[in-house]
Amino acid sequence: MSIARSLRRARRRSGASLRTIASRSGVGAGNLSAIENGHRDPTTSTVDRLAFAIGIELIPVATQGRSSAARAAEEIVEAESLGQFPVAYRRFIQLADDLASADPVTRVLLSAEEPDQSASRWLDAIAALLELRLNQASAPIPSWVTTRLGDPASVWEPQRSARPLPVSADRTQVPREFLRRGIAIEEGELASV
Repeated sequence: MSIARSLRRARRRSGASLRTIASRSGVGAGNLSAIENGHRDPTTSTVDRLAFAIGIELIPVATQGRSSAARAAEEIVEAESLGQFPVAYRRFIQLADDLASADPVTRVLLSAEEPDQSASRWLDAIAALLELRLNQASAPIPSWVTTRLGDPASVWEPQRSARPLPVSADRTQVPREFLRRGIAIEEGELASV
């Protein structure tokens, strides 16, 4: 459930423990744990109480089938951890398409929630993609995106297929938002065909 994952991410980013939020919201710690882990569906009033206790506002967004960058990041990192490299790459390209087809306000809203922290370089690629798409729309860029600096000294190129390809990205075709983070993905790869 997307709301449960968003609540868990927001609680973790706030630095508040599960018990603290349970106490502030009047929701039992066991119930909150079950909600965060997807074992229980919260009622609307429970979601409202939890959001208030965490200090966030959940805003409905008409996404027209697009998913947030945080949700896409979760799916990409999971696919990578399972060795499903083509799935991770395709999901990244889908995020690129989703952002390109969205109006500027929706782009910002889909980018606003910071994904869970991970050592995966895919998060650097996602930050680069968001910065690129938001710059293209002259839209504001969330602070989590600008602070995700990657590692420019260690260039990373994603595995796009079941087997690594012998051809590397042409660095002259890589957008500056990607180069700054040490990510080798050509701009042409981000265009829907």
